[in-house]
Amino acid sequence: MTLKGVILSGGKGSRLSPITDDYPKQLLPIIGKPILFHCIDHLRKSGIKDIAIIINPETGDQIQEAVNKEDYPENISFIVQEEALGLAHAVNCAKEFIGQDDFLVLLGDNLFDKSLKSLITKFKESQSDSLILLKEVERPYDFGVADIGEDGRVKKLIEKPKTFVSNYAVVGVYLFKASIFNAIEGLNPSARGELEITDAIAKQITLGQTVQTAFLDSYWFDSGTLHGLLDANKTFLLKSEKFDNINTRIRDSYILGKVAIGSGSTIENTKIMGPVYIGKNVHIRDSIIGPFSTIADNCIIDDSELQEVVTMEQASIFNSQIVSSIIFKESTLSNTNPVINKLHK
Repeated sequence: MTLKGVILSGGKGSRLSPITDDYPKQLLPIIGKPILFHCIDHLRKSGIKDIAIIINPETGDQIQEAVNKEDYPENISFIVQEEALGLAHAVNCAKEFIGQDDFLVLLGDNLFDKSLKSLITKFKESQSDSLILLKEVERPYDFGVADIGEDGRVKKLIEKPKTFVSNYAVVGVYLFKASIFNAIEGLNPSARGELEITDAIAKQITLGQTVQTAFLDSYWFDSGTLHGLLDANKTFLLKSEKFDNINTRIRDSYILGKVAIGSGSTIENTKIMGPVYIGKNVHIRDSIIGPFSTIADNCIIDDSELQEVVTMEQASIFNSQIVSSIIFKESTLSNTNPVINKLHK
C-alpha cells in the first residue's frame, strides 16, 4: 500500500512575532533553507512521493509560492485549514487526500536528525495502527508525553501534564493508518479549545488499537521560538560540510574555521570566525562575523559585528552590533548598538 506524507504548516507562529505576523514561520531559514524544505527533504529521502502540505488562509499562499519555485519532482498538494482548530483537525483536513492509505505526519516547524526509513520499517513490521516518535526531555510538563509499557506500546498520552507521567515527549513525527480518522471523529476540544492529536491517539488506545513507539536519540528543536531557531541554526552549522568558496572574492580578510560562502559574494577587510554560512551575492566590508551566524542571499553588511545571528534575504546592516537575533528579509539596521536577543522586522 502507498505511504503518503503530510506536513502540518498551518500554525501562525505567535511566539516569533513580529516576524511571523504576516509571514509563515515554516519559511524561516536554517543555513539558507526554509525549515519546511528540511521537512520535505526528510520525506523525499524516505521514498515518499505524494505529499500534502496543510496551510492556513492568511500565509498559505506564501508557502505555496515558495514550494512551487523549487520545482520538486514529488507530487505536492496544498490543503487549506480554514480555522486553527488543533493538530487533529489539521490531520483530518487531509482525509480525502489520504483515502485508505497509510501516511506519515510531520510538524512543519520541527527539526530533527533521524532517518524516517527505520520508522517506516518498524511501523510496517509491527502492524500497529499508529507509531509515534518520542524523545526523553528534562521538562516533560511543556509537551504531550507518553506512558509506555514494557512491550514498547503506549498505555496513555497526556497533553502537558500537571503531574509527572514520564520523561518521553511526543516529538511531532507520526505514522498512521487511515483508522486515525475514526478516532478524530467526535473528539471534544481540549481546555485550550483545540482538537489535540494526542487525544485522538489516546482514543485509539481505548478502542483497543495498537500504538507503537520509536525513540529519538539525537537532536530535536522546536523552531517556533527565537532561541529554538537559533539553537537549530547552530547545530546545522556544526554538522554542515565546508563549502567550495572559489567563486567568492575575498580581499584583506581573515577567515577561520568552517565557513560557507556563496557565489558572487565579496568579503573585504573582514574577520569571519566559523562556523558561518553566507549566501550568494552577499557584500560584507569592514566587519566581524562571529561564530554561528547565517547570512542569507543578497545581504549587505558594512562596519558591523554579528554573532549568533540569522538574517533573511536582502537585509542591510550598517554600523551595528547584533547578537543572538533574527533579522527579517529586506530589513535595514543602521547605527544600532547593540541588538541582543531580538526578532527585528
